Formats: sequence, C-alpha cells, structure tokens
Amino acid sequence: MRFQIISLTIISVILVPISLTAVAGPGTGSVIVQIQGYGTVHGQLQNALIQPNNSVRMSMVVDDQLQTPEGSFSLQATGDWDGALDNSMLSGTIHDVQGKIHVCIIFSCNDVDFNGRGTWTGQLQTSSVGSGNFTGTITVTNSPYPQISQGQIIPISGSWTADFIFSIPVTSTNSIPEFNSNTSLLLLATLTAATILTHRRRRRT
Repeated sequence: MRFQIISLTIISVILVPISLTAVAGPGTGSVIVQIQGYGTVHGQLQNALIQPNNSVRMSMVVDDQLQTPEGSFSLQATGDWDGALDNSMLSGTIHDVQGKIHVCIIFSCNDVDFNGRGTWTGQLQTSSVGSGNFTGTITVTNSPYPQISQGQIIPISGSWTADFIFSIPVTSTNSIPEFNSNTSLLLLATLTAATILTHRRRRRT
C-alpha cells in the first residue's frame, strides 16, 4: 500500500507543472497586392499569431483574378510572413513566396511562374487587430511569353489587416482534457482513500 501512495504522489507531482501554450484559434486577415504595371489582386492572411516572445507569423494565400489591359488571368500564390511586435508596432519580412499566373492568349494557355519576397510594417489598432503596408518584388522564374521574360523583376506593394491571436503560455492541467481539474481531484481523493486504508490496516495489526 505504501508503494501505491508513493506512486500516486509522483504522478500528481508530474501532472501539475505541465506547461502548454494556449491558443484560442487561428487569426485571419486580408491582403491587397498591387503588381506594378499589371493590376491588383486580393488574398487572405491565415494563422496570424503573436507568440509570448512577441514574434509574429502569418501565412498568405492569394487566389484571385488579375485584371490587366490584355484581359483577366487567374493568379495563385502563397507565402510566409514573419516579424516581431515592439510595443504596438509590427514589422517583418515576406519570404518563400511561390505563385503562378495562368495566361490564355487566343487558344493557348500556359502558366507564368514566379517567386517573391518583401518587407511589411504596421501597427496594432486595438489589442489584437493590426494593419499596415508592405513592399517587395516578384521574379518571373518561368514564362513561355516574350512579353513576360524569365528573370523579370516586378515591384509589388499593398496593404494588409489581420485579427491576431495571442499565444499565451499556461501552467495548468486545465488546458488538457485528459488532465483537467476533475482528474486532479480524483487523484487527490484516491490518495486520501489510500492513506485512510493504510491507517486502518496499521490499527488492525
């Protein structure tokens, strides 16, 4: 019985200091991208998160029609936004941008591939909602059209807004369904019952 009491005590001690990161849900936002000489597209910012150390990250997804003088073309792109929060000011870099423009001329359709990068700045307007601007470039990596040559660098700029989620470190078993307060009470009750049984056993002997 003494071994059982020791085991239960050790389990209780192990469970209590579990440190987790509590996140209410993914933050979302929007982005407007102006491609110099071509047109404007709209996209979304997803998983907008501010970590306890004030580092910031978001992921960008663009799936829109690029309106140009030559017509409307489908543009798809993804990218990562990383940065930091300093008081209420936000800033960071845009990297790993990969995308394509589906171009159809007469009866021929092909993809123009590009990658990109940039920088972004902004400010928290409320406790969690931020907005700002960005600049950067996209570089054509593959193009079958002479009008858009491979290696061509095209400036981009635009604006963004996001509703951030703050990641808060917690030291509590309440954040794990399996190890909530009810479980802690059950462990305490079991430990108490084991102690009582031990005392009764000693009295009998």
